[in-house]
Amino acid sequence: MLLGSCGKSSYSTFSKPEEKYRSAREIAALKKKERLERREAKRSGGGKTLKEIHISSKGKKTSRSVASNKAMRREIETVISTARSFRGTPYKFGGTSRVGMDCSGLLCTSFQAIDVQLPRTSSQQSEFGQPVPIHQLQPGDLVFFSSSKSVYNITHVGLVTEVKDGDEIWFIHSSTSLGVKEDNLFSPYYQRTFVKAVRPAI
Repeated sequence: MLLGSCGKSSYSTFSKPEEKYRSAREIAALKKKERLERREAKRSGGGKTLKEIHISSKGKKTSRSVASNKAMRREIETVISTARSFRGTPYKFGGTSRVGMDCSGLLCTSFQAIDVQLPRTSSQQSEFGQPVPIHQLQPGDLVFFSSSKSVYNITHVGLVTEVKDGDEIWFIHSSTSLGVKEDNLFSPYYQRTFVKAVRPAI
């Protein structure tokens, strides 16, 4: 069976015992704010400022927003290339290394490459960001599956790696039978079990 329950572990809580409880969505927002502050500090501390371009009547973007989009694309590319470096790794429940990976472990390890800490289980990861319609999927989005076809029983997660057209969207994941591999989201099996997609808060 491909859709085993992934990533349940003793590290599944979002807040430390001595801290105030926060939901996955709240933690995602805090992490995003911290990363933006670090990037801004790097820009100002390095003595290099981006050249400002005034918005013309045609509504051109400033160089700052263009640079921000490029930086985001580079981060997504890093996450995807990290995930692809694990292709062929066998499935291992609770695994997060080349010895073995489960589906949520693959995503946790891949996003750590850009200093983003995802929740540990596929169910918790399904709340880490904003929902995205299937026809608006982009590389870096997370796709979720359920053996019971229920959003309340998420059993599997993958990372979108390539969007070719409306009928060909590839994602990488760790299947219980074949380990880390890429599949087309629109193959009959995954269409039967797909339940939602999320754009992670990074």
